[in-house]
Amino acid sequence: MTESAGAVIGINLGQSYGSIACINQHGRADVIANEDGERQLATRIAFDGDQVYLGNQATPQLVRNSANVIDKFINLLGRSYSELSDADKQRNSSPVVDVNGVPSFRVQIDGKETVLSAHDVAVRYIRSLFLTAKDFLSGVPIAGAVLSVPLNYSPKQQEALKAAATEAGLIVLQLIPAPAAALTSYKLTSPQGSQLPSHPDGEEGQAYLPGSELDRTVLVVDVGGTSTAVTLVHARSGLYTLLATEINPSVGGITIDDALATYLSKEFTKKTKVPIEASNHRAWAKLRNAVEQTKRTLSASNSAQISIESLADGVDFSNPVNRLRIDICARKVWDEVQSLCTKALQKAGLQSAHVDEVILVGGTSRLQGLKDNLEAYFPERTHLTDSIDADQAIARGCAVHAQAIATTEESAPEHRHLTSLPLAHPSEIKELQVRSIAKPIGLVVNDPSTSGSSLSNGNAEEVNRRVIDGKLFVPLIPTGTPLPARRAFTLSVQGSSALINLYEGEESVRVDKVERPKDEDEEEDDEDLDEEDKYIEVRTVVTKPSKELAKVVVPKEAIQKNSVRVEIRVSTEGKGSILLGEAKTLALQF
Repeated sequence: MTESAGAVIGINLGQSYGSIACINQHGRADVIANEDGERQLATRIAFDGDQVYLGNQATPQLVRNSANVIDKFINLLGRSYSELSDADKQRNSSPVVDVNGVPSFRVQIDGKETVLSAHDVAVRYIRSLFLTAKDFLSGVPIAGAVLSVPLNYSPKQQEALKAAATEAGLIVLQLIPAPAAALTSYKLTSPQGSQLPSHPDGEEGQAYLPGSELDRTVLVVDVGGTSTAVTLVHARSGLYTLLATEINPSVGGITIDDALATYLSKEFTKKTKVPIEASNHRAWAKLRNAVEQTKRTLSASNSAQISIESLADGVDFSNPVNRLRIDICARKVWDEVQSLCTKALQKAGLQSAHVDEVILVGGTSRLQGLKDNLEAYFPERTHLTDSIDADQAIARGCAVHAQAIATTEESAPEHRHLTSLPLAHPSEIKELQVRSIAKPIGLVVNDPSTSGSSLSNGNAEEVNRRVIDGKLFVPLIPTGTPLPARRAFTLSVQGSSALINLYEGEESVRVDKVERPKDEDEEEDDEDLDEEDKYIEVRTVVTKPSKELAKVVVPKEAIQKNSVRVEIRVSTEGKGSILLGEAKTLALQF
């Protein structure tokens, strides 16, 4: 396929919302708006007589016609009814029924009872997204699409989703895991100018620490409507390696909605003496719809006013809600996010100090409370990346990936590799399994604070904490780098020769207690603090040289303008070599 064959799109199919993205004329991914200007389209279909409502138009039907509203159907694809959990069946809309072992729905369409399987509903919904994209692209043919799937989707579920998308009229180029799409949306493996991912609309990013542009450990935190997932990966010079993932399929934005709706129902009863019974589905649907909108407002402001006409017994309701109340209602979700982060790190044998970057994905990730909790959980040096709207990151990443496939010649090995991968979990795909560096490889230099060396990453305080016995280990090829690997750097030389000491290292986490930074308002209250409260723990990943791999004296002829180019290579078999100078002269094998 070539770019001239037509446009390609990316689709994020979530349990609660879907979105579509394409590549604009400037080469950036944009999320498409429908005819109503909406970019986040509820994964929902409603039937009222002979009328069919799709996306956000179906949401109001939950108030008076919930039995004919179908939602939360994406995760039912490729599964039998017996495989569903109680959480899968729980909903405030049309119930899931067992029809010959297939999860299905019974609704009234034009006065007749109609049975629709999860597949039938998915085809209708995906077709609506396809038509929205066609309208937006004004007749430009759509040559293919990349769709996102949860990382825990089984091969059977992936096959079912692909079949539904194909029946809906799409040419499916590939299905990719949602966290991979999020990473791709920020183009994390190819930062420009050593900058952190910049906003696609031109906002400048923040500079990476020197030396960390291509080698970072990244955590993707995806808090969606019905589930929460964290995925830990190594980003190594253009390649991602999956380290661990943890998913809770029953905690997400709806958890916050339910908690806030419960609180507001009590406030309503307190003010009006009118109780909202559990059987009053109409009132609860009104509350949940209003709560969802209020939550969106509070992601951008500190307070909001919730107003509902005729909530119960004809009584109107109005009540202020602020971020503090949202955080109280979200406590369970924030705690679960931290728990999932801890489990993923433990599974990978890492600590929070190893994480260089956290990417926020999913509509609930826009709430400030989540950012505050993650900033408290991770070290100060860990960067929270959210410059792309958390609602849009996955769809944009799918579009970027679709463009990569479309612009790669079909005869190229990369194209064959991309399009021939089996539908399975990444850890089960043989083609993605490669050997990697088990321990970091790097140079050992004297303490920069005394030697004046510039071969160090980070600020002075952090570098000082990484010095062990007067020596600093400077990683060149970090742990987890896929083989074969190659790294090049320029070494400043004082005099007519230089000595390169290449070592293998052992990583550990150093814990220091440092004085807590003081705000101006805290100066007067400092004496009232307990001794323990005056200090905070700072965790730093340190590497101690454990095994000498090579020692090379740089010859005079390799030195140009008081510097020498050094290249380290490690083969797939684990054999290393050192090459010097612009001519890449082999100096040593190890």
